Parts: sequence; structure tokens; C-alpha cells
Amino acid sequence: MQHRSKRRVFSIITAFTAALCFSVQAIPTAETGGFSITANAAGEQASIYDEYLSWSQLDTRWGSTPMGGSNIRSSGCLLTSLAIMAVHSDSIDDEAMKNLKISNIEEFNPGKLADAYSSVNGFTSGGAIASWGTVHQLIPQIEWGADKYFNSTDKKKVADELNSLMDEGWHIIARVNNGYFHWVYIRGVDENGDIIMSDPAKEEESLYKAYPNGLQGEYWMIKGKKAPKECGTAQEYEPSLEVSLTPPAKTEYFTGEELDFSGSSVTISGVDPETGEWQNDAEEISLDSAEYSVDLGDFNPETTGTYTITVNAEKEYASASASFEVTVSEPAMENGTEYFLKDQENLPVYESPEEGKIVSELNKGNVVFISEYSGKFGLISSESFTGWVDMEMLERVESLPRDIGDINGDGKVDKYDLALLNVYIQQNELLPDGVSTLSAAELKAADVNGDGAVNIDDVIEYLTIIYG
Repeated sequence: MQHRSKRRVFSIITAFTAALCFSVQAIPTAETGGFSITANAAGEQASIYDEYLSWSQLDTRWGSTPMGGSNIRSSGCLLTSLAIMAVHSDSIDDEAMKNLKISNIEEFNPGKLADAYSSVNGFTSGGAIASWGTVHQLIPQIEWGADKYFNSTDKKKVADELNSLMDEGWHIIARVNNGYFHWVYIRGVDENGDIIMSDPAKEEESLYKAYPNGLQGEYWMIKGKKAPKECGTAQEYEPSLEVSLTPPAKTEYFTGEELDFSGSSVTISGVDPETGEWQNDAEEISLDSAEYSVDLGDFNPETTGTYTITVNAEKEYASASASFEVTVSEPAMENGTEYFLKDQENLPVYESPEEGKIVSELNKGNVVFISEYSGKFGLISSESFTGWVDMEMLERVESLPRDIGDINGDGKVDKYDLALLNVYIQQNELLPDGVSTLSAAELKAADVNGDGAVNIDDVIEYLTIIYG
């Protein structure tokens, strides 16, 4: 009983005073395989999620940070182990960041933790941690448990005890048996019973390879937001993927028309399990994009119906999709539906609804009345003329109302309107019935004298209006 009492007193003494690690001169240097410096060659700090498990007390970024009358380089093995545990257990929340005087988790490191301890007088004059409870004061999600000793130094029994403690949610920071007061963070026990650690003094992760004599016996047990076996290294984010899209400007088609994705955009966003939140810029839908694919389903431009077009995105960790609908219908079959030849110089008119005998030809700008449809062909018919044209080459006339005299719809009655009238009168005698250079709305505007006909009398009226 007396022996147990003495051991407990020794435990308390080591917790408060022996947090001072070894003398730096007394252990191997970096050249002989002892310490590692985690600052990269450019002196820049990597993301803490890439490096925190290998944080070293000798890192030049924080090694000289004061700890009472000492510094992290000389006395910071326990403090560095605490910093590793805080990140590993995901315990640094907004309140902790406020206490640590940081605005982002990426700013955290052993130096920031040492500064926070100093701000609350958390070190003794010799550089030891003065109170077990200070870590909870600074990082509220970390709860102090106890300073204890393992029941045995036997490798298998220590492994079983560590696994039992971790199953209960305890994080362990333990002293190694190397003849000095040196602390490491225990990350787990592998299937062979080897203890895996993060050592503020060495790069080696196997405790028994680095310290053949194993653990000295004393350990801290503390809890964080996540239990040890819930923790990850770089897998801290729940993966997800979403696709949002703006449908194309055109979603209604006539039979025979090709899909047009102009005006559409797609955005892929979500959470990458390695890097966290991310979002792509909006991109125009493309059938050959590396980011996503477009599934046309059973779309058939020759068959009327409603079709679902699906945009699929796939990452190695998640997939998602979004859809929009397009409709295909027969062109309107109202008598007198007007179309005009817009883009090409001429277009043959066939005797039947197929590319057979040519009976006439439309010129650029000609307006026709389509009264019947057969596949992609439309019928031009009048009392003296019939013929079929390829509707894919024509564009529907927008029958916008126009003021009398304003043939071109620019809001004025001028010489440009007179020129259109003259072309109409000249061509009217040459073109077959059902073909014109003016649409019905334009002809109505051209009848400036209101007699129901468009002829030379209207030209005279235009000259009076324009020139007085």
C-alpha cells in the first residue's frame, strides 16, 4: 500500500515537472536519425491535415516558442502531442479558435497552443505544464481524464490495455522508456500488437522500432470530440456530389430538328473527402466533357413526345445527376403559317414531299405560306401553284404588329420602307402564288392608302409621306 502511494506521488510529480522532455544535447540529432523538421524546403506550411501527425517539437516554425523559462524545442514533447491529439480528435471548434486567437483551423500548430498556454500562465518557470485542466480551458471539447500507469509493461498486455482504453473513447499520451522524460501520442495498436505513435522527436511511427524498451508506464488519458477509433488522417469530410443545371434556351422542337444546348450551364459541387468543400464554376453542357456526360435516353428527333435529358457527374467517391425535359412535336399545321428563307441564297421546291422533281426555287428572303406537312417537308399551295420545301431550311416568321407604312418595323416611315415596297411590286409579277417578298404583317403595313391592295398607288402615297 505504501508502494502504491509513492507511485501516485511520483505520477503527479512527473505530470507537472517532467513534461520537460530530455536535454536536446543528450539525444541524437537530425543527422543521426533522431529528430525530423516538418517545414518544407520552401519554408511554407502545408495543410495541417497533411502534416499534423508528424509535427515535430524541433520544427523551425515553432521550436523557439517560449514555454515558461524553456521552449518547445527543449520541453515541448507533451505539448506537441496534445496539439496532435487536438487535431486528430477534431476538437478545435469556434470557441477553441477564439481562445487560441486563430480564425481558421489551418492556423493551428504547437506554437499556437504554447502561446495560448502562456496567455493563461499555463507553464511553470521550468517549462512544464502547470495544470491538467488547462487544456480544457483552452480547447473545451478536450476533457481531462487521469494521469495513470499501465498495469504491466508486457507488450501484449500493454496492447490489450491500450485497446480497451481506446474502445472507451480515451486518447492516450504516454511516456516512452528511453531513460528520459519523453512523451508521444498513441494512435493505435496494429494486428501484431505493435503500438503506432506520433513522436514529436522522431519520424518513426512504430513505437517498438524507435524505443525497443517500449513504454515507461505513465500515461495521460483524455477525451476529445471524436474517439481515437473514429479519427481519420485526411478523411475528415463526408463525401457528397450535386449537379445543378440551367436548361438550354430551346427545349421545344419540331420533328427533324437537332438538339441545341446553347444557353445551358451545369455546375458540379460537393464535398471532397480529402480536401473539404469545393465547387466548380458553371460550364456549358458538352457531350464530351471529362467532368460529366449527357445521357439522351431514348430521344428521337423524328418522333413526337417528351424526352428526359440527363446530365451525369461521377467522382471516384460519389456520383450525381440532374435532368431537364425537351418536347418534340409536329410543326403547327394552321393554314397560312408563314416561313421565310433566311440563311441560304436559294432553296429548291419539289413536286412531291421528297427530293424528286424540282418545280421552282425560293430565293433568300422569300416568304411562303405552309398549309400541310409531311415529315420534314411543307406544302406551298395556291390556286395556281403547289410545291414542297425542306422545312429545316426555313424559319418561322414572327408576326409582330407594325404601324401603317413601317414595313421593316424600325418605328419610322422612310425611304427604306419604300425600297421594300418597290422590291415587292417588282417581284410580285415574277413569283408564283403563295410566294412573296413580304409577310402578311408587312403587306398590311405597306397598304398605306388603305384600299386593300399593295401596288403603285401605295408608292405614290409613300412619296407624299416621305418627301411632302
